[in-house]
Amino acid sequence: MSSIALPSHNEDLIKQPRTRDLSIDYLRTTLTLMVLAHHSSLAYTTWAHFDKQNPFRSTAPVVDTARWAFFNYAENFNDVFFMSLMFFVSGLFVYPALRRHGTLQFIRDRFVRLGLPFAFAVVFLMPIAYYVSWQLSVQNHGFLDFYKRLASVGFAVGPPWFIWVLLFFDVVLALAIAPFQRWMPPIERFMQTLRNHSSAAFIGMFLLSALVYLPLLARYGFGTWTVLLTSPFAFQISRIGLYALWFVFGFLTGSPDYSSGFLSREGSLARHWPLWILRTILAYNALMFRPHWSVLHQLSSIRQGAFEAILWVASCVASCFGFLALFRGIQLKSRPWMNSLSRCAYGMYLVHYVYITWAQRLMLNRDLPAQIKFLFVFLATTLLSWLTVQACLRIPYVNKVL
Repeated sequence: MSSIALPSHNEDLIKQPRTRDLSIDYLRTTLTLMVLAHHSSLAYTTWAHFDKQNPFRSTAPVVDTARWAFFNYAENFNDVFFMSLMFFVSGLFVYPALRRHGTLQFIRDRFVRLGLPFAFAVVFLMPIAYYVSWQLSVQNHGFLDFYKRLASVGFAVGPPWFIWVLLFFDVVLALAIAPFQRWMPPIERFMQTLRNHSSAAFIGMFLLSALVYLPLLARYGFGTWTVLLTSPFAFQISRIGLYALWFVFGFLTGSPDYSSGFLSREGSLARHWPLWILRTILAYNALMFRPHWSVLHQLSSIRQGAFEAILWVASCVASCFGFLALFRGIQLKSRPWMNSLSRCAYGMYLVHYVYITWAQRLMLNRDLPAQIKFLFVFLATTLLSWLTVQACLRIPYVNKVL
């Protein structure tokens, strides 16, 4: 179990250093910026609410009186798909890393790169971010009192939930794949056949996504969170199977050289990227404007809910395929500022929530439109997170981790 056998026909390829792929780097960076925009907008949606008695039951640490209905539309667009796509992108390079380093070294590396930053974020960064919410509640007795309560009842995980779940997926997959190495060559050949069958891949992922998502949604509801064993290992129950599916799909897509299979620039997904973007737009708007469909008013509430859930899955898969098609289909030029953002993207994900909550607190109750407040929060968070990570990368050990 200490290593994964390297297929002989790939030995030379694996020994060569992998060149950076702008399409994947820039896609990952774009998704990170969407996370920052997503969290920046939560204070200004029309459905946001703040619970002064228990701020952790609020929709966001800070909720402003300034609202804009468009943020409902934009925030939900992100929420439907972008974490599934982040797990897909994270899974792309797992199998090549396993072949290069072996199972045990891969797991050790994952604990360093994911486990240590997760622990640091939960113990130090998230209390600073969530203290804003505590200040706005009726229970504010200072930061030390707040921190002691967190330590006694369990730290709030916040956005770093993605990191521990990714680490969990990495470890489980690394251990599970070792006994099934002999099945990987036919799987690689199958994944390469998807090069010219992106529509078939879409149908397959839609059916599989529905299979893993809808039963959990029906059983636990949309917004229910729980913990794995103990805090802070929290996750959203209805989506955990969906995230695992997209992570495995990324893993399988990257098991051969991904640039020659499903994500090939000459494949049907990349070549037809305008069509996939159109499908993304149509699927999401079908989900958002379904209440205006008169035909649905004749259905029972249960059937309406089922139809909404199916549209949600269709929009999730369509958006994932649309963004993959766009970034693989268009010709990207290397930009120094974008390369710098790409290098800092992981660190920006780790630290951004501190800047978001305090920037929202700074804008709280100021007589400004929600659009201006959002723009200030997003730009300030992006700039400060970027500068923070650039400074941290000058520290040799931190540079290796991030």
